[in-house]
Amino acid sequence: NDAPVVSGAGGTLAFTEGDGATVIDDALSLSDVDSANLTGATVTISANFAGGQDVLAFTAANGISGSFSTSTGVLTLSGSATVAQYELALESVTYNNTSEDPSTLSRTITWRVNDGSSLSSAVTSTVTVAAVNDAPVVSGAGGTLAFTEGDGATVIDDALSLSDVDSANLTGA
Repeated sequence: NDAPVVSGAGGTLAFTEGDGATVIDDALSLSDVDSANLTGATVTISANFAGGQDVLAFTAANGISGSFSTSTGVLTLSGSATVAQYELALESVTYNNTSEDPSTLSRTITWRVNDGSSLSSAVTSTVTVAAVNDAPVVSGAGGTLAFTEGDGATVIDDALSLSDVDSANLTGA
């Protein structure tokens, strides 16, 4: 039995915080010289996986189902389908980062397919991640201070609050 082959991967997806789910590599191709069907595939964030931030997903179709492990960074696809149907499924795989302060280390995405007897060699793509510096937010202000001459120092608004989704510290106000 000859192993299936994944080729055409190797591109780089430039992902910026807030982009939403984005297709990683829509130009990869699959082949298997001695099998018309494949039985599974894995897409793995094999370098610099950031648990709780990185998410892989795909469009389920043609009897191919899948699940993503948030603890390991592995998207596992299963179900018997043609080589062409698996190619479409893998070309639909998306990357997303759900953090407001993502790790900016490049992720390596490793692709492998299985024909039920043999596993393909691994090929890789890259995802670069750019963080966006979100502005701090002032909220809750808007109260009215009734000040009368002679009152002395009085707090203007004690209901305001500050937040910054990507930094625990502020440098000025």
